[in-house]
Amino acid sequence: MEAKEILIKIIKAGIVLVFFTPLVLGPFGLNMSEYPKAIFFRSLIEILLAFYIFLLLTNKKYLPKLSPVFILVLIFDAGLIVSSLLGVNFYRSFFGDMQRGEGIILHLHLLAFFIILISMFKKREDWLLPLRATVVVSGLSSMAAILQQFKIFKFYNVESVRLSGTLSNPDFFGSYLVLSIFLTIFLLACEKRKKLKALWISLIVLNFYTLIFSGTRASWIGFALGVVVVYFLNYKNLNYKKRICSLLVVLFISITALFLPAVIQKLHLENNSFSQRVLSIYNLDIGNRLDIWKPAIMAFKDRPYLGWGYESFSFVSDKYFKSGHVIGIYFDRPHNKIIEMLVYGGAMGIISYLLIFFALFYLILKYAKSWDGSLILAFFVSGFAQSFFSFDHIGTYILFFLAAGFVNNNFFKPSAETPESPDKKMSAVKIILFVDAVMIIAFVLYQINIWPTAATMYFVEYIKYEPSNPVRALGGYRKGVMMNTVYDNDLTMAFAERSVLLLENSYGSGGIGDKAVDGLLEIEPVLRKNIMEKAGRPNNVYEFLLRTNEWAYIIKKKTSYLDNMEKDIDQAMAFNNSAPVFYRLKGEMEILQNKNSDGEKDINKSCDMDIIGCNGKRAKADQMVGIAYFKKGDIATSLKNFQKSLDGDYNDRKKLPYSVISAPNPAWAQFIDSVAIMYYGYSKDFESCKKVYEQGMEAYPYHKSFFEQRLFAIIQDHNR
Repeated sequence: MEAKEILIKIIKAGIVLVFFTPLVLGPFGLNMSEYPKAIFFRSLIEILLAFYIFLLLTNKKYLPKLSPVFILVLIFDAGLIVSSLLGVNFYRSFFGDMQRGEGIILHLHLLAFFIILISMFKKREDWLLPLRATVVVSGLSSMAAILQQFKIFKFYNVESVRLSGTLSNPDFFGSYLVLSIFLTIFLLACEKRKKLKALWISLIVLNFYTLIFSGTRASWIGFALGVVVVYFLNYKNLNYKKRICSLLVVLFISITALFLPAVIQKLHLENNSFSQRVLSIYNLDIGNRLDIWKPAIMAFKDRPYLGWGYESFSFVSDKYFKSGHVIGIYFDRPHNKIIEMLVYGGAMGIISYLLIFFALFYLILKYAKSWDGSLILAFFVSGFAQSFFSFDHIGTYILFFLAAGFVNNNFFKPSAETPESPDKKMSAVKIILFVDAVMIIAFVLYQINIWPTAATMYFVEYIKYEPSNPVRALGGYRKGVMMNTVYDNDLTMAFAERSVLLLENSYGSGGIGDKAVDGLLEIEPVLRKNIMEKAGRPNNVYEFLLRTNEWAYIIKKKTSYLDNMEKDIDQAMAFNNSAPVFYRLKGEMEILQNKNSDGEKDINKSCDMDIIGCNGKRAKADQMVGIAYFKKGDIATSLKNFQKSLDGDYNDRKKLPYSVISAPNPAWAQFIDSVAIMYYGYSKDFESCKKVYEQGMEAYPYHKSFFEQRLFAIIQDHNR
């Protein structure tokens, strides 16, 4: 076998490996699913790029051919770069963050992936290899979802009811499955071997089953529209009997869909979580997406031509979003691809994005007038439809460029093929170029993939010490922050978040106070720099700054920290005067300043504003006020508000059906336990402690055994 053939086989094998990206997940990043996938994909593409460059230097035949789709993808990526250069923060636009692993850098890797694809797979039969690989991988992800359903393994699933396979997020899983199903049906239509036909049918059934139990409404709608596209494009090709049968099937499905809500209500399944997802489609319930879309549209109006730059939505949402915001929760995507592109690239961005679909639809409708052509069109229609309520991720990006590459090479014919022109001997110049390219790729591989991942491992490794040895955990996190990576902003934010959570959960006890505060004060200049450079998530950055100075005052007792906190609150509210967390922290500061009445008003106002964090429960506001007094050291007033909170919650829950109160609520159960221990430990009030546990057993029956054990231990201690 010649060296060129070996090189081609290596590149094609590498491309097949790319389609295993959706299966990659694990504890080596701040995000256990998306970041590992991005690192795997980027690293593999970089390695493949080195081999591909070597192939190009030896044979020009493998240069990509210019085509409408290829040109429009280039224009789209160029537009992202231009809008980001003129946006709020080019650094963040380019590198993205460690949560999603996207940024312009991912799109450049996707471009390299697309170029290698269309250069290496020329003929229609060549595409069967990557298509088969990707649908088999989708089946493996669905098998993981089955294991989740039977509680055998979680695969980092973020929801207990809905399935997510190896993508961790059910919405990601659903959108990935819809595209995979249409690719599998396409393979089935092309397949001639019976055994493989049986395999593809099995995968279609498996993926459809897990799609249903992913509970992803946008994907259900996208799949249905894709089926409609296939049906209408092929209706004329059906004979009389098939037309009648198909119409009967459509009629049956329509009647079933029409009466489904009545059937669910008749069987009393309304409280079932899956049924609620189904009924929400009929109620046109799209959750809080409208609340997210409104600030996005406002942001677009402010920058209508070139937008705010890629990965800018976390900044935009914090600036314009007027609903609830609590620590650790923020919106980095508008959950609508069209609106997302309007924000990122303005009119230029959305036009360049839509033109790619226009070119694909044109080529398919002009040259693919058959079943397989309609299936490829359904693939893009379903993906486009579901993107109105979701956003792309690395799994759907890979499938999109696979299908786009297939359309590009099979439905568009260039005017002339590049002739075979192998170089038997590489010139010195080409060798130097190749060595330089390999060195650059190796540098990128290390600096952007390997080194940042090594830094995140400190967070992964040391988080287990938080319950038993929080000081050691903070020491480990600090090592990660000090490694100087391209994702220092993300690591700094992660350090700030872990430090603040440790302080809030322990109230500075257990030796964590001084260490955590010193660490926060050390990174305070970085947080302030992030504010100035608009490096994303400004509400969170302001929050960490405010909590840094609040806890510095509580631990070190220097009024200068409260002065700093007051200045920062003014700046935070000037940026966004509708963020509930700022009012809560202002209230805590005022209570620390002995402005108790003003403080309580601001904390109550924060809860009125926070539809996410409070859900309209006054009990939550009383709890927040109690926490503020506890930080101040006023235990009596703190307990008074905690008791008021528990009584309000207890009275509210007595009005709820048992099916609701029987659900677990570990956070509130922990709060009940903490208040009971405060009564017993601080006030030596055994009767109040006992009453708190008894109310907790009645209001939260799921946690009854936990409360009984805690109460039994306290009774034993009390009787000694």
